[in-house]
Amino acid sequence: MSFSRRVRDVGVAVAMMVLIVLIIVRLSDGSVETIGGAARAKDGDSITLDGRRVRLIGMDAPEMSQICKRDDGEWRCGVAARSRLAELMRAGPVTCRVQGKDKYDRLLSRCEANGIDLGERMVREGLAVAYGDYEHEEQLAKAERKGLWGSTFDRPQDWRRMNGRQSEGVHTAEPGLVGRILGLLGLD
Repeated sequence: MSFSRRVRDVGVAVAMMVLIVLIIVRLSDGSVETIGGAARAKDGDSITLDGRRVRLIGMDAPEMSQICKRDDGEWRCGVAARSRLAELMRAGPVTCRVQGKDKYDRLLSRCEANGIDLGERMVREGLAVAYGDYEHEEQLAKAERKGLWGSTFDRPQDWRRMNGRQSEGVHTAEPGLVGRILGLLGLD
């Protein structure tokens, strides 16, 4: 094969790859599904929204049966976290920006009620810990000894492990078709 033919073939291959990348980028225009509707707190970091299971991404709240200790005795911190999340959701309509699904088929989402980021507020009030996001809010809550930080507690992921529950890693959305293609091309 001649040198000029190889150069032409490489040029055509590169042009095709560029075209494929442009198509993929166009398909993944950054749009995020937004859902809203009637919401109910399942626990401090999971809700049911219009019949769909949603996991608040970036934070982790105590489990419902988790007990924390304060100077004055035991505190049902898991129940307190769910109660506060339910109260926050009563502030106004709940909308969630879905970022994917987790291994339990829950929608991983950032959710708001009346303009308040629910995950951010839960961490800031010390009723959840940062888990991939909200580190600044956790530092503020810790410095002010709010919620969990004014007690002795096990981080929720540690509590699950010690109590025979399945461990949850930091939640990351499962990539969709476009994400998988971008990953294969090394463009994710």
